Amino acid sequence: MKKIFIITALIVTQFSVCQKTPNKLLKIEYNEFRIFTPSIINLDLGTLIVSNDYSFYSSKVIKKIKKEKIDDGESVGVNNIKEILSEIIIDRKKKILTEKLFDNIVLKKKYAVYEGLPKMKWKLLNEIKKIGNYECKKATTEFRGRKYEAWYTEKIPVSLGPWKLNGLPGVILMAEDKEGIYKWEAKLISYPYINSKYNINSKVKDDSKFEKISFEDFNKKRIEKIKEKIEIIKSRNSGRDFNVRFEYTTEQEKEPINEFRERKTFN
Repeated sequence: MKKIFIITALIVTQFSVCQKTPNKLLKIEYNEFRIFTPSIINLDLGTLIVSNDYSFYSSKVIKKIKKEKIDDGESVGVNNIKEILSEIIIDRKKKILTEKLFDNIVLKKKYAVYEGLPKMKWKLLNEIKKIGNYECKKATTEFRGRKYEAWYTEKIPVSLGPWKLNGLPGVILMAEDKEGIYKWEAKLISYPYINSKYNINSKVKDDSKFEKISFEDFNKKRIEKIKEKIEIIKSRNSGRDFNVRFEYTTEQEKEPINEFRERKTFN
């Protein structure tokens, strides 16, 4: 896949560190890119808030950029969209990750999918580059069917990052999967984050609108529903003279496979 590189402004806000702060917060805003085709770029806003006990990461759709070829060049259309993709809560003491999401493709329902905090095996490399005011080091890993490279800084000793990425000796400021489909770039860093009105506990509380389910059971339920829909389509087209192939693939999802499933395509 042809990669598209987008240069974004990086604004770094750094406060003096006070050791007496009882619950020092970290806030990072990321530009998230989802590039499924060279002509369509989905730009999202990812926001990470970290306290001593919890981390909260929300991913929100900002806009879709569509490139179209025309006779005298190329036009770019921008659609502004407001939609929350998911919210990821990590209980840092219990090491439990919960993702609140709305599966609008298959199950058409809201779920709070919980699992143990994923353990990622990182390879630490000697490459160094500066992101904003922070010196960052490079690391690579493979997680649930995707290979990632990330840049982290030890100046902020928080072993977290965007989405589910974690396990490095510092916070992740930039990450990208090697196929160029998913990418995160920090654009605002506040450490410590001082906001007397912000209450992270209000973000991590239980919500009855989301059905609580384990990652393993959610994966099973979703795959069973995919297979069921394929069988329905097949039965509706049975008896026709032409041969039709129906399938569903997880190839472009963030987690195309996992420890409970190795298949990407279902037909």
